[in-house]
Amino acid sequence: MRRKIADKSDWFSIAIIGGGFSGAILASELLRAGSRATRVVLIEREGCPGRGVAYSTHIDGHLLNVCAQNMSARANDPLHFVRWAREHYSDQVRPNDYLPRRVYGKYVESTLCEAIEENPGSFEWKRDEALSITPAKGGATIHLRKGCGIHAHAVVLALGNFPPSDVLPLERNELSRRFIPNPWPVNALDGIRPEDSVLLIGSGLTSVDVAISLRASGFAGKIHMLSRHGLLPQTQKATEQWPAAWDHPDTRRVRSLVRLMRKEVAKAAEQNKDWRSVIDSIRPFAQSIWRSFPQPERRRFLRHVRAYWDVHRHRVAPEIGRLLETEMAVGRLQIHGGRITAYRENSDSVEVSYRDRGHGELEKLRIDYVINCTGPHDDCRNPNSPLLSDLLNQKLIRPGPLFLGLDTAENGALLDANGAASDFLYTVGPPRKGNLWETTAVPEIRVQTSELAVHLLLGLEEQRAENAVLERAVA
Repeated sequence: MRRKIADKSDWFSIAIIGGGFSGAILASELLRAGSRATRVVLIEREGCPGRGVAYSTHIDGHLLNVCAQNMSARANDPLHFVRWAREHYSDQVRPNDYLPRRVYGKYVESTLCEAIEENPGSFEWKRDEALSITPAKGGATIHLRKGCGIHAHAVVLALGNFPPSDVLPLERNELSRRFIPNPWPVNALDGIRPEDSVLLIGSGLTSVDVAISLRASGFAGKIHMLSRHGLLPQTQKATEQWPAAWDHPDTRRVRSLVRLMRKEVAKAAEQNKDWRSVIDSIRPFAQSIWRSFPQPERRRFLRHVRAYWDVHRHRVAPEIGRLLETEMAVGRLQIHGGRITAYRENSDSVEVSYRDRGHGELEKLRIDYVINCTGPHDDCRNPNSPLLSDLLNQKLIRPGPLFLGLDTAENGALLDANGAASDFLYTVGPPRKGNLWETTAVPEIRVQTSELAVHLLLGLEEQRAENAVLERAVA
């Protein structure tokens, strides 16, 4: 049963918590499609709406991992970003270019600003942090760090990726300045000298970004990357289309799907087509594949296949791939595969021991700094988030399947501890990973935001109609 909307001028229609890509694009969709009566508030404590961690960089070497023609923020307008980039960045932009992420951040912010101009007076940005949410008649009250409360009929958690977890539970000095637990805060890398050596824990996209940041700052020392598998992301390459061949009952098992993929890659090679064509062919079906897996198969995927899927699916721009090859060729970058067994900090260095994945022997690295580059954490129970802790304690949300993100209904409504879908609390983007798996990239998120905007606006219209009937009945 729908809750009656309270007739209060200080209530917002929809509150969005998080101002990265997901939150900014959802706000723009709501403003473009909503009426003047639809009031949207976006709560973001840092930076400009639309930037988030990914697009707030000022380093030109941080490039998009997807070409411009696939980065439109609007699901129904594939070349929207290309046109914007030609007008606001360079008239030489081609659809297959990999542009700087800082440019894309400006694009997302511009997209939101255009929507605000189309529906003036309907948007407000609160530079604050949401600490808790209390259900209320007609919606909820969001309690902010600065002491005030915001009332909204619907609340959307657009939190983006959770921060990285602490990968060194081993004994160490918690006040150490030689271990950097999160590379993204401003000035996090400032203490590193140009001649130092560093160990990046992880060898995925986060490590690549940090390596580029270090080089852009003038760092000339040796960079080590250590991950369990010792795999670097593959490089993007122009490909031809390949027909997807996954939809068979036997592919509901991970082992069968892997065999099928290998068979398709071999078939593509016989036709002089690249393996990337095969990977890209199942991209539109990735969520369906994940949903088709029973829980034991999902666990098997995470344990045995995830690392290989990530480096083949989440590839780097060609320019970055060439840079990594050069760095390794001249010995400035070295990749290690293994599991950390010990961490010991001295007055002037750090000694990290690990068991090598290849030969099984213990190896040691002596470096000046260790940086956690394992990337986003998946488990909502661990991030240092007062808001998530509050919602879990109230049992308004629950972890997603296999503790990946948050559990949701088909429309993005959050499920409570008993599995009931909320009628006022939603999420979008990376927190839906447990249910969808592929939900971190622009092509997936722009569809989610478009569909969620339609759902939320339709719900508001229905509630207003019900309120009007009640008011006439009382009169």
